[in-house]
Amino acid sequence: MSDELHKLWKSQPAEPMQARPTEELARQAAAFNQRIAKRNRSERLSAVIVIPVFLLYAWIYPTWPTKLGALLIVAGVLVVLWQLKRRAEAGDLSVALGQDLLAFHRGELLRQRDALRSVWLWYIGPLVPGLALFIWGRQQELATPAAAAWHPWIHAVIVVLMLAIVLLNLWAARKLQRQIDELDRLNESTKEEKP
Repeated sequence: MSDELHKLWKSQPAEPMQARPTEELARQAAAFNQRIAKRNRSERLSAVIVIPVFLLYAWIYPTWPTKLGALLIVAGVLVVLWQLKRRAEAGDLSVALGQDLLAFHRGELLRQRDALRSVWLWYIGPLVPGLALFIWGRQQELATPAAAAWHPWIHAVIVVLMLAIVLLNLWAARKLQRQIDELDRLNESTKEEKP
């Protein structure tokens, strides 16, 4: 009889294995870290373009306000790069192998959320003095009626772009907060399942 039960048990169709929460969490954490690393690479590439351009401007434009504004922009970009590394560098997922993956991924989400929430301070803030001085210096150099007509527009465009950057980052921070809340619910449900 036991042979028959054994054969019957073996003949049952196997249910497809569902991804375990740990495997799914590892996949999500890896995908998230790849997105962060890609974003940071594009920011560094932008800096590689912006820095030489504004160094060239500091060299070729005639007035000191424009030269100093260009150099302040370069300094601001360097500060942004440093802050990006300090606040928003992708975490090393291999570190999580010896610890709780959920805690690691939650910590990464928290760190990125906080970086996005404060982008006005560490990303926009360092660029404002240089941009303001550079634009003012260019206005002084091009003090003609035709040039004066477009100056208010350039200020408005820059302010709108900076505001858009801040708002988009706040929106992304809210999305990360929803992921953090989901992880917290998952963590609570796994705690309730354990005796």
